[in-house]
Amino acid sequence: MNIPEKDFEWVWSDPSHLDAHIRDFLIHPSELLDSIFEEVAEMKPEEGLIREAFGKKREIWLQQSFQLSEPVGKSGLKNVCEDDSSSFWGYRIGRSLPSHLCLGEKELTKSLCLWGRWEPGKFVIHTMYPGQVAPREIHDPELPLKELQDAIDFWRCHAIVVSEGEYTL
Repeated sequence: MNIPEKDFEWVWSDPSHLDAHIRDFLIHPSELLDSIFEEVAEMKPEEGLIREAFGKKREIWLQQSFQLSEPVGKSGLKNVCEDDSSSFWGYRIGRSLPSHLCLGEKELTKSLCLWGRWEPGKFVIHTMYPGQVAPREIHDPELPLKELQDAIDFWRCHAIVVSEGEYTL
């Protein structure tokens, strides 16, 4: 019997994506990655498929929420349609594209979102944050046109929670 290889290493594509969320974590991200390694390994495509896709410059992405047994941090997303919260469009500090924002307090969550792609022998992390999976923001130039309607539907009712001083208009 040929058992697929489930060994891989974590690699950050751009550590600044983690920097944007680091204050939201209650548990160090490296510990969280250790705790979900086996679950992610089960989702890993066969290494041959990864190599083939990589050779053809195609990317195999994984965007997944994991439920952990204890709070991992504070979620930066809020459903503003559920509680009729006021929201607005603004620019998060260090960002050049507008985001749907709301003022408020982030809430504890046991959910962890991991978003990245498979490469031979590694999982390249695009971002990781406490909370549920969210689509790319509607102004993201890398948002595929076929995903635009789903993004609009999501971001119409969801906003990123910020405090005074964390955004500009």
